[in-house]
Amino acid sequence: MTAYVALLFAVNVGGRKVPSTALRDLAGDLGLARARTVVNSGNLVVAPGTSGASSPDDVARLVRRGVAERFDVDTAVAVLTAERLRKIVRGNPLPDDAEERPAALQVLVGEHPVAPDAAAALEGRDGTERAAVANGVLYVAYPDGIGRSRLTTPVLSKAAGTPVTGRNWNTVTRLLALAEETPD
Repeated sequence: MTAYVALLFAVNVGGRKVPSTALRDLAGDLGLARARTVVNSGNLVVAPGTSGASSPDDVARLVRRGVAERFDVDTAVAVLTAERLRKIVRGNPLPDDAEERPAALQVLVGEHPVAPDAAAALEGRDGTERAAVANGVLYVAYPDGIGRSRLTTPVLSKAAGTPVTGRNWNTVTRLLALAEETPD
């Protein structure tokens, strides 16, 4: 059984409420199995169950439609297999940041793979941030904190060539641990 990690874009901000408990309930109603969430920011780990979903795109469509119908929130949903998330974690090009300040390292996943030159597009900006692209995602280290950075989601999405949603390293590794509990 393959585990899928669904990342909802921009929920539980600006009135776009999708509570974790309700998201788990929705997943069950959609026929997805073993629904688990991590923090209340649109992170869902599931197995296909009886949903008929057989790919990340199937799961993304199913969850997006369900969230729109149940919560009246139309949001993009990026879905990773456990195997792909494992590659993202193992292939982190900023390992020192992950070890020293995991909450200040963001992994930004796009609706589509991130442009290979996204990190180069961010070079030369004022600030201490470092960026790298690997495994189809953008990794950004914020040594001075995310809140003061000029590398906002719109700036990062433009550089990435696709809308992105970010999760800090702590959340990414917790999602992987949950996904690995579901046998492949």
